Amino acid sequence: MISVLTVNYHSSPDLALLAESIRGHQPAEPVELVVTNNSPADSIRLASDERLSVSVEPARNRGFAAGINAALRRSQGDILMVANPDVRVQAGTLNAAADFLRRTPDVGLVLPLLRHPEGAIQSSIRRFYTWPVVLYARTPLRWAGFRPGFFRRYLCEDMDRAVAQPVDWGLGAAMFLRRCDVAPEGVFDERFFIYFEDVDLCLRTWRRGLKVFYCPQVECVHAHRRSSRNPFSLAGRRHVQSLIRFIRKHGGLPQRPVHSAQQA
Repeated sequence: MISVLTVNYHSSPDLALLAESIRGHQPAEPVELVVTNNSPADSIRLASDERLSVSVEPARNRGFAAGINAALRRSQGDILMVANPDVRVQAGTLNAAADFLRRTPDVGLVLPLLRHPEGAIQSSIRRFYTWPVVLYARTPLRWAGFRPGFFRRYLCEDMDRAVAQPVDWGLGAAMFLRRCDVAPEGVFDERFFIYFEDVDLCLRTWRRGLKVFYCPQVECVHAHRRSSRNPFSLAGRRHVQSLIRFIRKHGGLPQRPVHSAQQA
């Protein structure tokens, strides 16, 4: 079985579209959608049918990472997809991701090609943070559209997006992994309320000797809103808080382990 894990927070219309995209591109094996509802007052009308088993459980809002871990505990599949409600799976997505994970035991995490709703390829894969990237990302220069070489490298603009390849990390909007590779505490570290849980997971995957792999044959649409871009918004403040937690946890801004880089 494939388990799609997601968290609802005032996003029930998006959630309904995610469910419909799964039903429209049903894989060759059973699939379930497990939702942690972090805003229980929302009206979520999702029913199970022969194409999709749906489970929705209300929860106290302890953040995205904790919500995904709660969905994990209720799920049954050996292949897991972590998905934002604003993601839509495309034809063959679930089959391709499951097949790739089962054929490549040295890969611990699969990142799909993400497209904007209008069709353009989304900038969704990254190299690990460096201090110049962190500092530049919070300056007016970024808002003005100026992008120095080190920031374009961070965004992997030098990589061919049509080629499957190892990458440092990618957006947690859509990720695929095996249940057997999940740490006992869950998919994500719950110290990250939101943001940087995906960076942390990818770093931990590399440190365990498994690869994080970008696979363009696995494709999703993502209505990415980038609410954290403004550092003075609530999302922006939480992004900075999670960055600080990440730095404290890892003692700085670590890069991909040398032995893992050599394997890739």
